[in-house]
Amino acid sequence: MQKYRQQLFINGTSVEGLRDTGASVTMVTEKLVSPGQYLTGKTYTVTNADNQTKAHPMAMVTLEWGGVNGLKQVVVSSNIPVDCLLGNDLESSAWAEVELKTHAAMLGIPELVCVKTRAQCKAQGEKVELESGKMAQPTTRKGKSVGKPTATQTEKENLSSQEEVLPSEGTEPLELEPYQVELLGPGGPSREELCKGQETCPSLEGLRQQAAEESKGKKNGTHRVYWEDGLLYTEARDPKPGATRRVVVPQGFREFILTLAHDIPLAGHLGQTKTWERLVNHFYWPNMSQKVKEFCLSCPTCQSSGKTGGHPKAPLIPLPVVGVPFERVGVDIVGPLEPPTASGNMYILVVVDHATRYPEAIPLRSTTAPAVAKALIGIFTRVGFPKEVVSDRGTNFMSAYLKHMWNECGVTYKFTTPYHPQTNGLVERFNKTLKGMIMGLPEKLKRRWDVLLPCLLFA
Repeated sequence: MQKYRQQLFINGTSVEGLRDTGASVTMVTEKLVSPGQYLTGKTYTVTNADNQTKAHPMAMVTLEWGGVNGLKQVVVSSNIPVDCLLGNDLESSAWAEVELKTHAAMLGIPELVCVKTRAQCKAQGEKVELESGKMAQPTTRKGKSVGKPTATQTEKENLSSQEEVLPSEGTEPLELEPYQVELLGPGGPSREELCKGQETCPSLEGLRQQAAEESKGKKNGTHRVYWEDGLLYTEARDPKPGATRRVVVPQGFREFILTLAHDIPLAGHLGQTKTWERLVNHFYWPNMSQKVKEFCLSCPTCQSSGKTGGHPKAPLIPLPVVGVPFERVGVDIVGPLEPPTASGNMYILVVVDHATRYPEAIPLRSTTAPAVAKALIGIFTRVGFPKEVVSDRGTNFMSAYLKHMWNECGVTYKFTTPYHPQTNGLVERFNKTLKGMIMGLPEKLKRRWDVLLPCLLFA
């Protein structure tokens, strides 16, 4: 934890900050911010670890950290454990040029350079001169040349029909720094450093011994290890088509290899399998698969974007086997079914025995608790009262009326998980079958389904 605690200066005050790799923005405690530094009307919504959101004010403070000093927009909070939480917005190139010179001096843009095109100059009657045979030479901010291209005669003729950007009078030419993207990441180790690491790394002692035995003609295992031109390699004794030898990577270089395979823009922060496939044909070290897994799971970018695999699947738990008929039953209501029958019935109370799968269905005019209780009593007085009743969380099943009835009859009642009808799946599946049979009735009989319900149950 200590390596994430770093010193910095906020408004000239030395404070201790905590580097938070899961934070998108930098947060500062309110005691370090003066009233005049708050940005009026500007807030930032923060989502904490409990998935709760809260809007916090923002301020412009002077921040010095990592060798860079300048104005920085931060989120102000009173509930952080340290004076400053250093977020990922400080990782970019020199704070993205100190946030584009603090948004060009808060949109005052004092260094704005006006330009005129060649066509504009001609329209205003101004004379445009080009140095014969040469083009403008771009330079960096440090004054270094980035090349001296020259124009051929054909190119000079083409320039006459193109618009050229010319600086207006009284302005200084704008020197642009080339845009650089680290597509390939930081520079890697030299061959000499890799050779030295292979010779001295303690974790490769077993491989070095195997290579020494291989040189004496001894063969151990399915892979051979050998030295060639000062480097340690491993390859299969019976390689498959397309297989190549792999470089053995010492401890100090594995982080760099994993960064190339996962972090850089050309890698794209893909998952564990893709990262492993990129490495396994070219590199090897002991416990390589475990290291790849740990590296991908601990990646701050993948964590903040939700790409670490999510929650593991819950194990399937089989339902208990019920051996006694009507010891455990499932209850549900189907409907409303339109149009209502001649008797006014629009609902069906469905009861299914978990032991025998025997179904009961009672037509109902309404689904009030007294109506449901009356229908259930009519069923259970014929087949016996169950020990357990499973139902969804409908208001009629959870009413005090039915709870009192279950308690008086000594029945244990259980409710399904909200928005998860699979908990009472036996009844739900029979509901689908029953509705399908009703829909299959002839048109002239569809308004008499309550009379034909015993026939459908027999089917």
